Formats: sequence, C-alpha cells, structure tokens
Amino acid sequence: MLDTLTRVLVFFAFIGLGALLVKLKRLNTQGLDGLSAYFYWLAFPCWLVVSFAKLPPFKPALALPLLAYIAALVITGALVIVTARLLKAKPDDSVAAGMAGFVNNSAFLGIPIAISLFGPAVSQTGPLAVAADFLILFSIGCAALAKASGHTVKMALANTARNPTVIGALIGVLCMAVGFHFPPAVENALDLLGHSGPPVALVALGGMLGLMPASNLVRPDAASAAAIIGKILLAPALVAIALALLHVDPLTFRAFVFLSATPTAVSVFIQTKMYGLWFEGAARSVAQSTLISLFTLSALALILTA
Repeated sequence: MLDTLTRVLVFFAFIGLGALLVKLKRLNTQGLDGLSAYFYWLAFPCWLVVSFAKLPPFKPALALPLLAYIAALVITGALVIVTARLLKAKPDDSVAAGMAGFVNNSAFLGIPIAISLFGPAVSQTGPLAVAADFLILFSIGCAALAKASGHTVKMALANTARNPTVIGALIGVLCMAVGFHFPPAVENALDLLGHSGPPVALVALGGMLGLMPASNLVRPDAASAAAIIGKILLAPALVAIALALLHVDPLTFRAFVFLSATPTAVSVFIQTKMYGLWFEGAARSVAQSTLISLFTLSALALILTA
C-alpha cells in the first residue's frame, strides 16, 4: 500500500510541475510538443532497447500464458471501443479510448510495485508482459490510431512499423532472443536517456492538463469513462479468467494480473498527441486512471498476497 501510494504521488508531482509551468507561462504549447517529441523519438525507445536486452532468455512454458494475457487485453480494447460508440462517442475518439483501455503502465509503475509485493522472481516473468505491452499491444493501438486518423490500412501499418516505440521494443526483444548485451558505456548512456523519459512525459501530460478548463479534468467524456473502466476493472478481470483457465503457476498469475490492472500508460497520451486524436481525453484518462489506481492496486495487492 505504501509503495503504491509513494509511486502514484511521485507521478502526480511531475504532472503537477507541468501544470504549474503552464500556469506560470513558462511552458506553452510549443514547449509541450518538444517534450512529447523528446519522449517519443528518443527517451522511451532507448529505455525499451536497454531494458528488454537485459531480460533473461524466454521460457517456452510462458508462451501460452503470455498469449492469454495479450488476448484478454485485446478483447478489453475492443469492448472499450464498442462501449464508447454505444455512448455516442466519435469513431476516432472511440479507437483512441480503446488504446487507452489496454496499454498498461506496466513498465514504470507496475514492475517496481510487483517486485516489492511478490519478490524478485517477478523480474524473470513480469518484464515479458511489459514486452508484450509495448511491442504487440502498443503496435495494435498505433495501427488503429493511424487508420482512425485517415490513413489506409497499408499506410497505417507502415507508420506503425516506423514508430520509434515499436522499433525500440523490437530491437530490445531481438537482443534478448540472441543474448546480446551492450558494452557498459553504451548501456549506461541508453539507461541515462531512458530514465529521463517518464518525468519528461509526465511534465508534458501535466502541461496539457493545465491548459484544459478545470471542469473538464473531473468530468470524463464517454470515451474516457469507457477507457478508465476498461483499464482499471475489465482488463485485470479478463486476464485473471484467462490465466485461471490455463492453470498457470501462482507467481505468473499474480504478476500478469497485477500488471494488467495498472493505469493507462503515459505513452498513450504522447501517441494520441502525435496523431492529433483525442489527446485531451487521453490526458484525462491517464491522470484519472492513475489516481483511481491508488485504491484499486492497493486492494488488488491485498487480494493477491493473501
């Protein structure tokens, strides 16, 4: 509980700094675009490359649980899209909300808390879920965003293949597969760039929230409500059902369910801003789902460790 509280408060401290800089007129829309570009093109891809390259070799026994995890989250995203459309959300908003409903903040929030809850053995299995989040699920979300923004299917797939987050995740996974490790100096440089990413993205998120009317921050639109409910409640429920049906080992069950219950990743906001689709709704969804997760993750931690 304390670890969850501390990490969520740190997240909101960076968000608050971004909002404060906007209110003091020290950060404007162009500055926010620059911060987003830094995270998108440089910091996060570097983090993915070096983090996945450090992973232990993939165990074939985890293939089926990982596929179940991916399938449950894809179903979550599809249900969020359908729900948002039923609530009269715009088609492109609904697609973006679907991405917000299944891309987890597993890397920066989920893994550290999961390790503190379930022990260091989580570092052998949990990062595989992170790899699935940002190589497979993120790619699906990006392709859907590109299609919703008016691209053809071919152009959407091409844009996704050129996405720096997808490229970074793929390079990292390939390094893991062949057992390649970067020289210490290169690894340290990539680490330095990678760890600078989350604070920059959160400041950009806070700046966007600071530009929005205060009433919009607490009153979610239909797409945001669908995304938040899907991300916080539906996703972990479906993952738990899928893994229970497979009778996976307790540690894998706990790690994957907990990671699927983490709030929407800030990279979803960055991505929607790059495409110009529903980025205010994405910012709201990230902030509100993170705040709600303070309570839901604490409750889930109690259940999974009982």
